[in-house]
Amino acid sequence: MSARTRPDTSPGAPHRQWNEILQEIRVMQTGIQILAAFLISLPFQSRFRELSFAEHVTYLVLLIFSFLLILALLLPVLVHRHFFGQRLKPTTVFLGHRVVRFVGVGAGLLMAGCVGFVIQIMAGFLPAMIFGGSLMILAIFVLVFVPRMIPPRRNMPKEFDY
Repeated sequence: MSARTRPDTSPGAPHRQWNEILQEIRVMQTGIQILAAFLISLPFQSRFRELSFAEHVTYLVLLIFSFLLILALLLPVLVHRHFFGQRLKPTTVFLGHRVVRFVGVGAGLLMAGCVGFVIQIMAGFLPAMIFGGSLMILAIFVLVFVPRMIPPRRNMPKEFDY
């Protein structure tokens, strides 16, 4: 095994990994909060009352889902705070890694759901199911399967080594 394929087991590795996770959380949280703010503002629009029961249900599902994603993003930070000073950084990193993976896929589904919601209002239920459902499948493919298709560093051409 070459040096470039060994996992980082140095004493500072958990701290570096935690900082990377925090940066990923910041990126995702911003996008999800913008979508949540958009959803929160909708009931204050004059035409919101004109939506059908099914459209209201879709709206509520998206709103609650965005809340749950934001809540999930706060979890690693609060667990870190709980374990602060107890030398349990690897535990926090493990949890943060799992949450970031879950929320990443959830954010893709939320975005697809919001597009489907707009299509539902503009064109009706069937086009929303077709396009929104297709976007959800695409989001799952891109966010779950594409990362697994990328070759590990040890299989990359030498010119990509840094």
